[in-house]
Amino acid sequence: MLNRRILRVKAMQALYSYFLAQESLKNVVNEELESHYYPDPAKDDFTDADQFTARRKTASRLYFEFLDVKKVEASESVDSEITENVQAHINRYYTFLTQEVKTIEQQMLKDVDDLEGMYLKLIQLALEFTHIENQEKGKKERAYIQKASDWKYHFINNPVIDSLTKFESFNKALIDQKISWQDEYDTIKSWYKDILQKDEYLIEYQKKDNPTPEEHQEAVVYLFKKIIFKNEVIGDYLTSVDLRWVENHPILRSMVVKTFQDYLPELEEPFELKQVSRNEEEDIEFFKKLFSQAVKREKELDKIIADHTRNWDISRVALTDRIILRMALTEMITFHSIPVKVTINEFIEISKNYSTPKSKQFINGILDVLANELTSEGVIRKSGRGLIDNK
Repeated sequence: MLNRRILRVKAMQALYSYFLAQESLKNVVNEELESHYYPDPAKDDFTDADQFTARRKTASRLYFEFLDVKKVEASESVDSEITENVQAHINRYYTFLTQEVKTIEQQMLKDVDDLEGMYLKLIQLALEFTHIENQEKGKKERAYIQKASDWKYHFINNPVIDSLTKFESFNKALIDQKISWQDEYDTIKSWYKDILQKDEYLIEYQKKDNPTPEEHQEAVVYLFKKIIFKNEVIGDYLTSVDLRWVENHPILRSMVVKTFQDYLPELEEPFELKQVSRNEEEDIEFFKKLFSQAVKREKELDKIIADHTRNWDISRVALTDRIILRMALTEMITFHSIPVKVTINEFIEISKNYSTPKSKQFINGILDVLANELTSEGVIRKSGRGLIDNK
């Protein structure tokens, strides 16, 4: 379920942005509303300051009181001008929020495309290091004074990298997406000299006279698994060029490393380019629906959770945990073909990487209770594949 997990993580990131924006917008629009009830030095008498304060507090109270229901109830004790102004600002808040949802959803889909682009660009590093190694070998051979070195430039003749160079699907993807390290040549060269050539494992690999095919493959896997995705200098650089590198790091590491681990030289296409989604149309629909339903049913989901748990206040739970619970509940209720156990296991795994150390046990306990009780009540209904392991 690697691909769907990636989409769940991306949806969680989008929901996190949404709920932060939601709280911010509430306060921004309320401040706009309150600004109507401050004295104007040019025309108002400051002896009426108490009246302005009272009207401002009334407007703010009504705004938060009726924000969730969207419709302000008229009251004889409240000036109709205040009621109308509050209603206008509630409408304004929801207009802004709708625009924010569209923006976040667009960014969410773009993040998936960017993830695929970064995946290809990281794989391309193997070719870039080989290109630099070839240049360094040429310089050494042309040098008037030859310096002794155990480094035998095995990346140049590494069969895995050579196969990647000839892999048409990969080369076509690079061209189609206009992916290149051309403008970062100096950076990559410094990584080669200051990191790769000083790494003990790679030094031993480069000392070998004739590495076996397995040793060549292991060296490439090591390059990515232990250097590209672990070195602090490289990590800092990738963080600077990818705003979501911290979140994308474990996803990309899994995709890139598995690409080289699964290398099979005897096949016509020795590599399988990993994809965020195998069934793009179906998976993107799942992705968008998971996000939109978690947004649309926020209050309903919180009520379901509160009604089925004792001594539990959702407002006191970490935002990330709240989002994970809402998403898991959305998936269990909305997607009838996904088994409950799959949903629970997936969100427990996500909580390990993206929430607090105690979140795993907390989320597991809550979701177990919800799954059992909501299935009994008929709120969760599964069909087809969703019935597998659902008892």
